[in-house]
Amino acid sequence: MTNSAGKEALKLIPSVDEVLSTSEIQDLRRRHARFPWTYCVRRVIDDVREGRLGAIGASRDQVKALVVASVAVRVNELKSGGMRRVINGTGVILHTNLGRAILGDAVCGVVGEAMAHYSNLEFDLKTGTRSHRGETLTELVEMATEAESAMIVNNNAAAVYLAVDSYSPPGRVLVSRGELVEIGGSFRLPDILEKAAERTIEVGTTNRTYIDDYARDARAGDILMRAHRSNYDIQGFTHEASLKDLVALARERECHVVFDLGSGSLFDFAGIGIEGEEKVKDVLATGVDCVTMSGDKLLGGVQAGIIVGRARFLDRLRRNPLRRTVRVDKITIAATQALMRAYLFGDDLVDDIPVLKQTTDSMDGLRNRAVRIRDGLPSQMQKAYAVKVVQDEAAMGGGSFAAHALPSIALSFHCGKDKEASALARRMRNCPVPVLARISGNEVRINLRTVLEREDDDLLRELEAVLGEPFGPDRGH
Repeated sequence: MTNSAGKEALKLIPSVDEVLSTSEIQDLRRRHARFPWTYCVRRVIDDVREGRLGAIGASRDQVKALVVASVAVRVNELKSGGMRRVINGTGVILHTNLGRAILGDAVCGVVGEAMAHYSNLEFDLKTGTRSHRGETLTELVEMATEAESAMIVNNNAAAVYLAVDSYSPPGRVLVSRGELVEIGGSFRLPDILEKAAERTIEVGTTNRTYIDDYARDARAGDILMRAHRSNYDIQGFTHEASLKDLVALARERECHVVFDLGSGSLFDFAGIGIEGEEKVKDVLATGVDCVTMSGDKLLGGVQAGIIVGRARFLDRLRRNPLRRTVRVDKITIAATQALMRAYLFGDDLVDDIPVLKQTTDSMDGLRNRAVRIRDGLPSQMQKAYAVKVVQDEAAMGGGSFAAHALPSIALSFHCGKDKEASALARRMRNCPVPVLARISGNEVRINLRTVLEREDDDLLRELEAVLGEPFGPDRGH
């Protein structure tokens, strides 16, 4: 479009008053009188003017219709869009984009109570005086991890930042090149270290780092960092310095060892045949000064950064003024407190903590559920999409067990062409309760390991609605 043609097209855009006076908008205004209609219409008109809603129509009526329709869509998105419940059929248990860990009933119960009532967040019921928030939670974490001391902040990135920043000066961090990871959302460990430390010293190589590589540069006050590799695994010609050797070097040079464990686990996954994640208390037993981890990954709770380790190391973190900027609210405290009690006092960890149940669900149980859902579909739908119960694989996700696949069972829906599979997956996402599936060639698969058992009836209902829609000309019907 030439500049002159563009200017002529912009003249077709209606005024705010014209849009507000249309019958469609007037009807919406009567139903939602407190909504800022003038502000909303101005924003939509700006989007039209900047071309963010597509090409401008050929006539004034067409452009006005576009603006009015776009306002209605924007209002509907604000009313019902944003964060909402979905059914996770992707097979990724700790799916970062889907909120990571599901909370157990006990945790949900105390969170609801904390939101609906006042609480003694910073009040000592025995003395009637002010107290420090999270004192009981801190002790519970110490008990669960067998740590000398513990702290809770708002996420693990903040935990790492606080640990490093509190020891600056001297502010030098030594870290292996193979552990300078990037995880979801373009979060990079070296970026955090650059802000928190005065200097980051990369040691070793991507695949092989020896204790001598640390020893070459380590001096008093330095932090020797070990970082979990999160979403990838290095195999083959590899070597990494052991924690035992790092601790010995730190004692010799008067350094500190900080282990960014990432997920962190209190459950013995190795005992059920899933290797690759160290238990927190086993890491602490090596003598490291500090371990940081997330609350909403393998622990199975809400987003939080949990710091455990030696009391004298954490005391310095507590004196850091930045601690106030990363403190947690009453909801995080209530949820994590209930989670720690499940680990310490619960009758059955697997039943109490959903991430553990999802991980340990038997193949027979998953298969039986899949068969019930498939058989609940009308026969014509089963036939039209050749619905099958198939063996599949799931993943832990959340930067955990990167090299370990979990056997699973899935419902498979066969489509004639790849683009049909994309269309079917899109229709599933548009359900009243969106169903998120995985596309595998010309199949759409719903992995049962990440569908909660209590969601089976909801899943069946949404599938009936989606598969009952007209097939369209591209299916030959």
